[in-house]
Amino acid sequence: MKRIFPFIALLIFLSCTNDVKHKPMPDVSDIKIGLDLIRYEQKLMALDTLDLAASYKQLEKASPAMAETYFKHLVLLQNNNQDTFLNNLGLFLKDKRIQDLQKTVAEKYSPSTMDKIKASLLSSLQYYKHYFPGAIIPRFYTLISEYGYQSFIFEDYDKKDAIGIGLDLYLGDYNYKGIDPTNPVFSDYITRTYNQDHIVKKSMEILVDDQVGQPSGKRFIDQMVHHGKKLYILERLIPTAPDSVLFEYSAAQTEWVKNNELQIWDFFLSKNMIYETNHLIVTKYLSQAPTSQGMPPVAPGRTGVYIGYKIVSAFMDRNPQYTIYDLLLEKDAQKIMEEARYKPRRK
Repeated sequence: MKRIFPFIALLIFLSCTNDVKHKPMPDVSDIKIGLDLIRYEQKLMALDTLDLAASYKQLEKASPAMAETYFKHLVLLQNNNQDTFLNNLGLFLKDKRIQDLQKTVAEKYSPSTMDKIKASLLSSLQYYKHYFPGAIIPRFYTLISEYGYQSFIFEDYDKKDAIGIGLDLYLGDYNYKGIDPTNPVFSDYITRTYNQDHIVKKSMEILVDDQVGQPSGKRFIDQMVHHGKKLYILERLIPTAPDSVLFEYSAAQTEWVKNNELQIWDFFLSKNMIYETNHLIVTKYLSQAPTSQGMPPVAPGRTGVYIGYKIVSAFMDRNPQYTIYDLLLEKDAQKIMEEARYKPRRK
C-alpha cells in the first residue's frame, strides 16, 4: 500500500444557498459512470467466527488492499503471526463496543439511505468526469474505523485509487464527546458537522485535492489561492450543496463572512498578511478552528480559505476563457490575485 491520507470533515447541512450558483452548470446526463461502492463494514461483521480462518481468507481475497489498509493502518489488528491476528480479529468482532457501533451504523445507513447517497455521489462523479475526462473513477468502501478516519484515499488491489468512508464519523446526532472529551476532534465546532450530508463532499474533496496538488509557495496568498482553487472546483462538482457544506460553516457563520467580507480582507491587508510566510501565522487563518484570531469572536476559522475562494472566483469571472484545467495549470498566485481585481463590496 503506497498511501493513506485521512480527511476529517468540518461541515454541516443547513438551509442556506450558495451565493455563486448563478453560473450555468453543464449537462452531464449523458456521462455514464460505473459506481462501485462496497459495504466493507457489513462484510466484516458477517465473518463466521466459528471458522474465522476460512471466512477471513475469503474477505481478504475479495479486497486484499482494503484488508491490509484496514487491519494494518486503521484498527491496528494485523500481526505477523496469523494465529495471533485471527485471535485479535475474533475479539474485535465480539467486542460489544464494536457490535453496538456496527448496529448504530447499520440503522443510520440503511439500504434506502445508501441509495440516496450513491445517487448524489454518482451525480458528482459525472461532473468530475466532465471536468476531468481522463480521470479514473475510484472504488468506494464504507467501513467503521473506531472513530479514527472519516474519509481517506488509498491504492486498491488493481493499482487504482480507492476511497474509504468511515461511517462512524458521519452519525449526526451522536455522543461523540462522550468517546473522549479531551480529544480536539470531538470538539463541538467539529462534531456538529459529522453527519451524512457531508459524505459526498468529503469524498469529492479527496479527488479534488489529488488534482490540485501542492500549493505553489509558502506565502499566505499562495496558500489562499491554493485552497480557493479547491473550493471553486468542489463547488462545480457538488452544485446543489449549500454554502455551509462548501465552506464548512454553520448558517450563522456563513452569513457573517458574507456580510463582513470587506472587513476580513481589510484585516489581512492591515496585518501585512498577504505575503506572510511564517507557517505559524498563516495556518491560523487556513486551518480548521473555532474562530479566526484577532477578528471578532463571532468570526469563524478558515477565513483565509474563504477569501481565497472569492479571489479565485473573481479571477475566473474575469477570464471566462479559462477552463478548470487552465486554472490548475495557472500556478502564479500573484497573477491570479492581480487579474481577479478582487475588491469586496461594502455592505
